[in-house]
Amino acid sequence: MNFILAKIFTAVTISMAGLAFAYDAYNAPSALPVTPPVTVSLAPVLDTTTTTQAPLTDCQYALQLAQQAGWPLTEMGTVARIIYRESACEPEAYNAKDTAGGSYGLYQINGFWCRPNKYWPIGWLQAKGLVTTCTDLFDPVINTNSALAIWHNSGYRPWALPNP
Repeated sequence: MNFILAKIFTAVTISMAGLAFAYDAYNAPSALPVTPPVTVSLAPVLDTTTTTQAPLTDCQYALQLAQQAGWPLTEMGTVARIIYRESACEPEAYNAKDTAGGSYGLYQINGFWCRPNKYWPIGWLQAKGLVTTCTDLFDPVINTNSALAIWHNSGYRPWALPNP
């Protein structure tokens, strides 16, 4: 008798679990936000039989710096887009035509962030202790850390991208 009750209990429990899953699926929101998948290669895939590592490309190096600086992995696709669009992954990129004091380095950080102004008498990046002068932004590590600080402050607006 106990064996039959155990079988009935098991069958009822399994059926109820299936109904619970079906109910959750039926009541799921009809339009979930869709984020396109992004694949970012931070380093080349190496053959495990070789002993030498291929050098990183400029873009792979820049993404590696972004990851080391603390950019969230979920943002790497957007970071890659910014770096490539703004500087073609060149740390020495400079846009003298930018009317707010030029744009510097990988992320093409606008001179507004590193020049004295009425809100930041020594410059915003200087006040944050990230640079001494705007030319420090040609250092890819400093540029990446500065871009992360700007992103935390202003989102993607400085790069004319919508914030998520």
